[in-house]
Amino acid sequence: MRKRCHRRPIVPVPPRGLRPKLGDDQVRDLALCHLVNLDVISRGQADESTLWQWAGGVLTWSRVAEVLGVGLTEMRQQLDLATDVLHRYQTTRKIGFSGPQYQLAKAGVDVMDQLARLVDRPAAIAAAEWSERRVEQMSAECAAREAA
Repeated sequence: MRKRCHRRPIVPVPPRGLRPKLGDDQVRDLALCHLVNLDVISRGQADESTLWQWAGGVLTWSRVAEVLGVGLTEMRQQLDLATDVLHRYQTTRKIGFSGPQYQLAKAGVDVMDQLARLVDRPAAIAAAEWSERRVEQMSAECAAREAA
């Protein structure tokens, strides 16, 4: 009878400073996505999908800020903003920013773009996967509340 080993396979990863960064085209595409989501929400033309994309972006970059230890305060403000906007959507079914919220969201786009320039690709992918799972969980919770 053979013993079974329940260890997870370990994938060797270079040290943080030597990992590949996001490409310039990826950083530019992310910046465009951030701006498009902000613009659509601010004009009042956003649908639920856009709201969740924006919230997912905030979650992703807040996770990156935690991993890097940079921009934590700014991303906590973005998380609070996303929570407020999502709560307003649940109660009023309207998606939008107030004046100060819009200014805060604009500042958040700059912070998220800076984080995209700093982060390495494996950390960005891990953060995106984490935020995707979190958004799916949150949207399921919201749908359950609506059904009740």
